[in-house]
Amino acid sequence: MKIIETIASKKLMNGSFIVRNLVNKGLNRSISKLLKMKSSIVLYKGISLLDNKTNIMVVLSGYTKDSTNTKTGPLAQIYILSIDTLPVEAYKSGSRAVCGSCRYNGGNGCYVRWSHLKSLWNSARTQNPISKELTKELLKGLRVRVGAAGDPLAVPADFWKDILSSCESYTGYTHQWLEPFAKQYNEMFMASVDTEQEKTKAFWKGWNTFQVLDNEDPESKSVQCLATIPDKTDINGLPMSCASCMMCNGKGAKAVHVQLHGATNTMKAARKARA
Repeated sequence: MKIIETIASKKLMNGSFIVRNLVNKGLNRSISKLLKMKSSIVLYKGISLLDNKTNIMVVLSGYTKDSTNTKTGPLAQIYILSIDTLPVEAYKSGSRAVCGSCRYNGGNGCYVRWSHLKSLWNSARTQNPISKELTKELLKGLRVRVGAAGDPLAVPADFWKDILSSCESYTGYTHQWLEPFAKQYNEMFMASVDTEQEKTKAFWKGWNTFQVLDNEDPESKSVQCLATIPDKTDINGLPMSCASCMMCNGKGAKAVHVQLHGATNTMKAARKARA
């Protein structure tokens, strides 16, 4: 459609992220309205690479307006979900389809609020995926969070490499970095690790690492997650968020850490899983 091309031509790719984010998401709203798209849209459907049997989908939200998550900030959010099973049920059952062998899978202290994803899941599961060309247009110039729920290694690496080539930057982690096919993802995503031994092993396999500590001292070269430092501000004087930092991906060489946090019952379950 000519009108879509005209709107797309006004997208910003440089300059202040605050301005670019407002402009590009505003233009995405126009595209979404013209194409009668929902606020959460499906980018991909296929068989999970983590169990080779379950139908899964990749869902995008926050492409027309900002997330209300103050820690992550105004990132577009990408979820990897089972198509046929409610997200909270898949999580509690320990299904490998979207979380693989993560030790927090199976109701064991995952930070994701799986019970809050029912509406998004219901809206998305009956949709057909949009084209890669449209996906890349909607992500153009934005900052993106891959894995707001689910592990990106459930989805082919070529899919991520293609669609993420148009966004300005992205964050993403995987607990599946030991999988035989994982190496092709390590220039995009970080390895999620829970011990110093895991961190060292992931490093020698070529991964940047994001380590969860539990009242432990970090290794000297590791950087604390900037969004968790009290009163930390970004270059605009705003509270630091993931969208301001964008350190957590496979680019360059880095190690980031954070202390275990969350609701009391979540932390209790996570500590049990880490024991």
